[in-house]
Amino acid sequence: MSEATVDIHAIERELHQMWQEQANHPNAGGQAVIRALTLNLIVRAYNDEWAEQALAVAPVLTAQHPNRMVIVIDRPGDKIELQASVQALCTLANAGRTQVCGEQVTISAQGAPAGQLASLVLPLLLPDLPVVLWAPGPQPFTQPLVQRLYRLCDRVIVDSTTFADPVRELGALAAFEQTTNGSPAISDLGWTRLTPWRELTAQFFDTRPFLPHLHRIDEIVIEYAANTTINPVGALLFVGWLASCLKWIPLEDAVGMEGEVIRLYLRRPAVGVGPSAIRLVNVEIRPVPHGGEGFVRLSMRAVDNQQASFVVELIDDEGHACTRATIVGTAPIERTVSIERPTLADLLATELRLLSRDRTFAAALHLAGGLAQRFTL
Repeated sequence: MSEATVDIHAIERELHQMWQEQANHPNAGGQAVIRALTLNLIVRAYNDEWAEQALAVAPVLTAQHPNRMVIVIDRPGDKIELQASVQALCTLANAGRTQVCGEQVTISAQGAPAGQLASLVLPLLLPDLPVVLWAPGPQPFTQPLVQRLYRLCDRVIVDSTTFADPVRELGALAAFEQTTNGSPAISDLGWTRLTPWRELTAQFFDTRPFLPHLHRIDEIVIEYAANTTINPVGALLFVGWLASCLKWIPLEDAVGMEGEVIRLYLRRPAVGVGPSAIRLVNVEIRPVPHGGEGFVRLSMRAVDNQQASFVVELIDDEGHACTRATIVGTAPIERTVSIERPTLADLLATELRLLSRDRTFAAALHLAGGLAQRFTL
C-alpha cells in the first residue's frame, strides 16, 4: 500500500486471510472462533488522541457488539498520505466456549479530500448490517467527511462535552436533528452521561407523597464542574428533559446571563387553579470549581402551596451522592447513593443498543437547542 493510495481489495484479502489464520490456529486452546458481526462502526478521529481512544475502546465494544470498526484518522495537511492496517479483535472466553471476534480497519490519512476518504470507507461496509458513525469533537456536522457519510448511516453519535463552542453547537445540533427527523438517528454521549442524574431525579417522585410536587416545581439550580472549560450543555439538556416531560414553555425573554451564570425562565401549568393559569419556573445554571466533571449539585424547589425541596449532591470523588427530599413540616428523607461514572466504552455500548430514534432525547434536545439558539441571536 503506497502513501497516496489504499487498495480496498488488498484490505479485504488481508481480512479474509486473517480469519483463515484464526480458524486454523493450532494454539486456540480448544476454543472455537466465530465471526459474528452485528454492525458497521465508522469512527472519524480528528487527531491522534481520539484515534488512540477509539483503539482503546474497540475491544470492549467488540465484546458487547461484535462489529467491523473502520477508524479514519483524518488529519489536515498539505501532503496527501494514506495508510491502512487491519486486525482481529477477539474477546477472552472460558475454555471450551466460542470466542467471538470482530474486525478493525484503520485508515490513517493526512490532507486527503473527504471524497477520497469516503470512497475508501464505503466499500468496507458490510451489507445488510446497521451503519453507525461516531464523530467526536467540535462541529461534527460541518466536517467534510461526516457530511459525506452521515446520510448512509442509521445512527450518528456525537459528544457535546467535546464541543469547542458548546452553546452555539448545541443549537446547531438541535437544528440538524429536526431537519433529519430521525434519519439518521442522533445520539449524544453528553446526554448519556446524564442518565444517573435523571434516574435519581425521577426516583424522588416514585413515592406517592412526593409525586404531587413534581408538578409544582418553581425553582431549579444546577451546579456543574468547570475547570479549564465552561460547558453548560449537559445542564441545558437536563432542563430540556424536564421541560419537555412536564410541558414547560420558555418565555419570550427566556434566557439571561450574569457572568458565567445562565438564567432561564419558563412557564408551567398552575396546579389546582384553572386550565389557563400558569406559574413561572426559574432556572439557574452555574459553573463551580470541582476536580471532576459533569453535575456537582442539583436542587429543585416547589414553593407554591406546600413547600418542598429535592436535592442531589456529590459528597466525594468516588462517585457517591446524597439525595435529600424535604417537605415542610416533616423530617427530611436522606440516603447515600452511588452515581456511576461510565467509561467511554460504556457510553458507546449504551448508544449502540438503541435500535431507533431516542424520542426522549430528541424532545429534550429540541427544547434545549431552542434555548441555546436564543443565546446566539
